[in-house]
Amino acid sequence: MHAFDALMDTLIAAPQARKPAVEQMILDTFQRRKAVLALDMSGFTLTVRRDGILAYLCQIRRMHKITRPLVLAHHGEVVKNEADNLLAVFDDVADAVAAALAMVNAAQVEGHAPLLAFSVGIDVGDILLLEAVDCFGDAVNLAYKLGEDIARPGEVLVTQRVRELLGDPAGLGFQPMQVSISGMEVTTYTVTPTP
Repeated sequence: MHAFDALMDTLIAAPQARKPAVEQMILDTFQRRKAVLALDMSGFTLTVRRDGILAYLCQIRRMHKITRPLVLAHHGEVVKNEADNLLAVFDDVADAVAAALAMVNAAQVEGHAPLLAFSVGIDVGDILLLEAVDCFGDAVNLAYKLGEDIARPGEVLVTQRVRELLGDPAGLGFQPMQVSISGMEVTTYTVTPTP
């Protein structure tokens, strides 16, 4: 993070004529094309009010124990866990979708009460990746919007870009849906396993 912060400070202080060179240095150092998975755990407010914060923190810990191994098993990298969210990146959109479906399934069959419910959003694009710290970019924003605000508990939503890169894989169904995100109409797809 120190190198990124130093470059950002340089960009802020740079005269206008030097800004493009500093911006390019930042992009060369940190920009990566990745599939971005944003997971949100449902039920925070209700659980905290009903059972207290420790019960919810136990659920967050269970979420970490389910999701981290599945991200790694599907060739991904956990960027961060923050509160009841997970942010992970993958080189391949198919791996991101497989990991998301595995997470949703694992939460439903974990065997502890109360059951966990995950909502997941996935997008793909060029992002600024600070490994194991954070990432920034349009794909990150869209994945978070889908995972936190639009997907229902137990649902995996992907963007049009992800859908196009996936092609027509066996075993997956896609239900298109139009949503409004920050005043923009966006086509998303609910992903479901098919027999």
